[in-house]
Amino acid sequence: MSDETRIALLIDAENISAQYADYILDEVANYGTCSYKRIYGSWDRIVKTKWESEINKNSLKPVMLLNNTRGKNASDSALIIDAMDILYAGNIDGFCIVSTDSDFTALARRLTEAGKMVIGMGESDKATEALENAYDKFVYIDVLARQAEEERAAELAAEAKARKAAREAQDAKSKDSKKPKDGNLPSKKMLEKRIKEIIMDNDDKSRPTDLGEIGQELNKTFRTFDVRYYNRKGGKKYKYLKEFVSDIKGLSLDESSRNRIYVSLEKK
Repeated sequence: MSDETRIALLIDAENISAQYADYILDEVANYGTCSYKRIYGSWDRIVKTKWESEINKNSLKPVMLLNNTRGKNASDSALIIDAMDILYAGNIDGFCIVSTDSDFTALARRLTEAGKMVIGMGESDKATEALENAYDKFVYIDVLARQAEEERAAELAAEAKARKAAREAQDAKSKDSKKPKDGNLPSKKMLEKRIKEIIMDNDDKSRPTDLGEIGQELNKTFRTFDVRYYNRKGGKKYKYLKEFVSDIKGLSLDESSRNRIYVSLEKK
């Protein structure tokens, strides 16, 4: 994504923990420049909480409201109104809404209908499938945060003595086995099957299949797909789709064409 792409970041402080603040900003930077950085919540959810320090550190604009009606969330309404005001101002290319509140499902659909790129972020065990499918892409921020923490722990372990590193690696392996399922992530087998279907469909039409088309089709089929969620052989995570596809048996990659990588089924 180009750095020229302007993104409006809208965070629901009632719904997401401040521990993910840095990860949220880092992830938005992958899609473009964050032109709006606003966070919504009641006074007691922002002031004298961890969000207060994150607001100062990351230059977020707080929108603090009082819930005047029991059972209603004024910050949700404020976020929706601001999103529509920003949309009609016409000076941004996309939105990133950080919340797993299903009340934002209709908002995400409306922004998408307006031709804007709409990204959702939230915790993997809270988002509904309907909410995830309303976005162009939904990012499990807790999964990315956990993986970043694991990578830092691995770097520290590598600097320690061999015996200590071996013990910590065993502890990490034990912790991994007890982790909860990561929301609605598709399995590697499902992804491999879909990739081969894309290639066979193109073969029937006598069309080549490039890697970029595979990435687009996977994101259409699986809104939560992100190659960084999956393990390579040896335990490390994938960073690029090319690495993921090259590990699938029965596929071959052709990088001879300029600026294109074509994927095909291996001939038997």
